[in-house]
Amino acid sequence: MFTYKETLAAMRRERASMQAEIDKLDQAIAALQSLTGNSVAAKTKPGLSAIARRRISQAQKKRWAKVKQANNASAGNSGKTKPKISAQGLRNIVEAQRRRWAKVRAAAKKKGKAASGKI
Repeated sequence: MFTYKETLAAMRRERASMQAEIDKLDQAIAALQSLTGNSVAAKTKPGLSAIARRRISQAQKKRWAKVKQANNASAGNSGKTKPKISAQGLRNIVEAQRRRWAKVRAAAKKKGKAASGKI
């Protein structure tokens, strides 16, 4: 027949045996810590020297140059030059700009004379 008292006693026995096991584990841990030392060494990543960083940087730049070159070649932009303006076209632009500035100066001069005449 099932009784609560027997179940409770069985649980307490089980708990006591587990507690004994925990105590044994604590003793084993303490023994190992005394051998290795109490402080746990933090794993730190060693820093790189300036020369190593420079080498890595140069290698990465070379890799990106290859990627960019491949992209330009696939896009059809490699070897093409920008179209240049002819000498006559450049002269036309310069002359047009001179005429525009001449108009601006003439308007400013006219405005200056009108302002001085009113005083």
